[in-house]
Amino acid sequence: MRKVLFFIAIALLGQYVKAQSQTEYHIGIGTGSVQELAVRNATHPLFNVASIKNETPTYAYSVAGPVRIGIKKHEGKHFLLGADFNYSNVELMSTYADATSHFTNFVNYTLMASTQYKFIDKPNLTLYSGIDFGVSFSTAKNQDNGRKNQDLTAAFQVDFLGARYGSKYGLFAELGYGFNGFVNGGLFCRLD
Repeated sequence: MRKVLFFIAIALLGQYVKAQSQTEYHIGIGTGSVQELAVRNATHPLFNVASIKNETPTYAYSVAGPVRIGIKKHEGKHFLLGADFNYSNVELMSTYADATSHFTNFVNYTLMASTQYKFIDKPNLTLYSGIDFGVSFSTAKNQDNGRKNQDLTAAFQVDFLGARYGSKYGLFAELGYGFNGFVNGGLFCRLD
């Protein structure tokens, strides 16, 4: 009888842990990332690829992303742990005084470990803060002269405030600073 009770207790504990450790898949898009700011401020580690003359040109920017996909797992009552991958593309058109122009493309692939602390966790609403850290692989290519370069740098994201609405399927939005953008959001799906 003790063995039966022991196995029932283990099964109930397993169900409790399973209910507390749900996996979520996230897909989203952000705006105003650190990578974009680095290109706009000419501080990106690969910005020298864009320079072909000694004069300062006029710049025009086109930005895609960061587009992100991630997986997170609820670990207990207050924590989520997971990983995020994001892609961002910043296109730079440089126009000089003599009316010549050239095009440079900056692409960033970022992989980060993700940690979040839930300070409000209701059935349909979760509020949280988080810190992500990892690496970013960047490439830059000047389309006119063929110059290209690549770099590997540390990556981070600090989310001051995040919110998820929905139980199994829903929306999320985050305000922060880093490689996922100042504002980002999207959809999530929670698996039991």
